[in-house]
Amino acid sequence: MDESTKSKSSPVGVFSIALLVLMLLATAFLILVQNVDQFSQYFGGTLAKIATDVALVAFVAIFAGYIFVRAGQYHKKLEMMLEKVQKSNMRLQVLNEIQSSANVDMDADRLLRESLDSAMPLTSSMGTIYLLDESSSKLKARASYGMDIGLDKIPEYDVGEGIAGKAAAYAETIEDQSATQDAVMARIAIPIKAGNKVSGVLMAATRKGSYSEEEKTLLHAVSEVLGNSLVNARLYDITRRALDNSRRTQNYLESFILEAKMGVLVVDANGMVLIANREAERYLNLQARDILGKDAFETLNSIGGRGNLLTQAFKSCFANHLGAQFADSMNDNHETIVLTVNVFPLFDGKQELIGAAATVIKA
Repeated sequence: MDESTKSKSSPVGVFSIALLVLMLLATAFLILVQNVDQFSQYFGGTLAKIATDVALVAFVAIFAGYIFVRAGQYHKKLEMMLEKVQKSNMRLQVLNEIQSSANVDMDADRLLRESLDSAMPLTSSMGTIYLLDESSSKLKARASYGMDIGLDKIPEYDVGEGIAGKAAAYAETIEDQSATQDAVMARIAIPIKAGNKVSGVLMAATRKGSYSEEEKTLLHAVSEVLGNSLVNARLYDITRRALDNSRRTQNYLESFILEAKMGVLVVDANGMVLIANREAERYLNLQARDILGKDAFETLNSIGGRGNLLTQAFKSCFANHLGAQFADSMNDNHETIVLTVNVFPLFDGKQELIGAAATVIKA
């Protein structure tokens, strides 16, 4: 407890004790006057007794009134304490909700909207979250609360411009006040940081004229949660885009291979068949579903002739890391087609062998 609190509470406590002691002494005195003959004779007759009765009643009434007033004061203090606890619980609940959303939701825009919807009703009349566009060094609005205009109508700020830009430039909380027709508007701009890097600004305003320390604490806590969560959301977005591009590229490649006017047969480093397109099916006179994932050498040797030649070429690739070529032919609609079969090793970025492929082309 600080000195100011002691100075406010101590006199009240001393006064209460003094009043209680005085009340006990007065009560004891009046009882003695009323009931002990020596005191009764000393302090007079009937008139004195009436006066002491009145005094006794007055003392009791004063003491009862004081107790009633003090009870009312304690009741108000208790209500204020309960209200403070309830607000603290609500703020803690808001932070838990935002943190939970941040842990499961990797959509940055939705996370920003939900954060404002949770925190602003407890602290502010309106709020905006700006994110820093590193390519243009501008703060752009990504979520808002209590605003009558859309995000596209909210002005952008350069770093260092306005209260939001200064918060981003100095990586510090900036506060100011402005008078309106209705009331004094207090504004606060809190940088959203991940480590020492500013990624945005949480801007809030209240018509109450000022922010309490508890409200500032909540807004700072929201800013800290968003700083770390935005990094995760951006990493997720980058990873998702990379996977989407990878899947798209893979689909293009698979489509190209399947529709190619040449036979394509791919075997991995363990000798398992990975790819066999339509032309390879015609050349081998086998269905892809019957050979994919099967041992290539066993499958090819089972068809004899060209299968044996392919097996020897694949084994040479694996052993010597060199390609091979041989000529072959096949009948197509009673026409003999001369073919060239190329078998070559496949390497990864570290030049390690990962498999081999064969192409069958009309000569």
